[in-house]
Amino acid sequence: MNEHPTPPVPQAEAPAPQPSERAGRLICGAFDYLELFAWSVFAVLIIFTFGIRLCRVEGRSMENTLYDGQNLLLWSAGYTPQQDDIIVFHLTKPQVDLQKTLVKRVIAVGGQELVIDTRTGTVTVDGVRYGDTHAVLKDRVTDEITGSYLTSLFRYDFDPATGIFRTTVPEHTVFVMGDNRNNSKDSRDPEVGFVDERCILGRVALRLLPFTVFP
Repeated sequence: MNEHPTPPVPQAEAPAPQPSERAGRLICGAFDYLELFAWSVFAVLIIFTFGIRLCRVEGRSMENTLYDGQNLLLWSAGYTPQQDDIIVFHLTKPQVDLQKTLVKRVIAVGGQELVIDTRTGTVTVDGVRYGDTHAVLKDRVTDEITGSYLTSLFRYDFDPATGIFRTTVPEHTVFVMGDNRNNSKDSRDPEVGFVDERCILGRVALRLLPFTVFP
């Protein structure tokens, strides 16, 4: 006896979505994108508030590493100052002309003894010579390399008889100088002095245009 196959039962087509359903789906999709955008903006705000900052170089004190007008990206989240870091900080001094942020290099941190021989241009920290490869010792007028520090920038703890500056950095502060050593107002001047770690906005992570990463 031959069996005949049962013909397939035609499937009923799904009803086309009504205009109101399509509008609802579009609205839900729009809210999804809006929520994603809002969370993205929130994340960016958190990162730039607590982790990344932007600033601009003003002046010549960090030549030949940084130049006036260059833009910098700072890293601040969980940052602990280290020797040789380039940092941006604000001052708590009342002087009107210093109510701004400054960019300098960390030479010594809290508890370290710093000695600068202004005649030979050598720097030692805790008895170890600091590899001051970034320093530029120029004449303030001619810009010619002199190899020695301008002694008038040392306003305390300086012995003019020996040309030696000697100081111990207080805990929770740092001692900073500009790379353009003879053209920088920094920790050698009591108007700037030792920088409280709480005043540090962050470490310079990279320079924009030209792009340079600072490890």
